[in-house]
Amino acid sequence: MKSKALCVGCEDDYYNHNQEGGCWGYDKATVVTRMKVGIWQNPPYKWIPRETLSCHNPKGGIFIKEDDPRIMSNRI
Repeated sequence: MKSKALCVGCEDDYYNHNQEGGCWGYDKATVVTRMKVGIWQNPPYKWIPRETLSCHNPKGGIFIKEDDPRIMSNRI
């Protein structure tokens, strides 16, 4: 369910609290399943999904999709 609670940790969340009308990306955003990867982490990544907004711009990282080639395969 879409909620501004999903904006926590986004670089642009500042505007939800300090600008009339809030963040410009929120209105068109959709809820998506992604995995947050820190800029300090090296691939391959183990898929640990979470729901976030399509416009989410996390501090110190990125969100990647499950089909990203850097995700570890479940195959041994």
